[in-house]
Amino acid sequence: MDRRNWKSPQAIIIIAIIVVIFLYIGIDMAKTKPQIKRDIVEVKKEYLELSGFLDKKIPEIDSTLRIQADQISKQSEDINSLNSKVKTITNNE
Repeated sequence: MDRRNWKSPQAIIIIAIIVVIFLYIGIDMAKTKPQIKRDIVEVKKEYLELSGFLDKKIPEIDSTLRIQADQISKQSEDINSLNSKVKTITNNE
């Protein structure tokens, strides 16, 4: 390639654009990398808080669901008993 092609206005403009793009990428990386690190630290902190909260609440929720399951089972037995009594009463009449 001829040396004078590099000194043409089009070549200088293209080189300037490429330099500006790489400069922008460098500045952007320098600014966003600390922000990304801060975001990651914050997400980890929130995860630990949520994990601690769930560790406390899950046993409570589990015990409540077991109590409700027992109540539903008892209600089912009561309904079956009531149905059999109603059938007995209607058959006796």
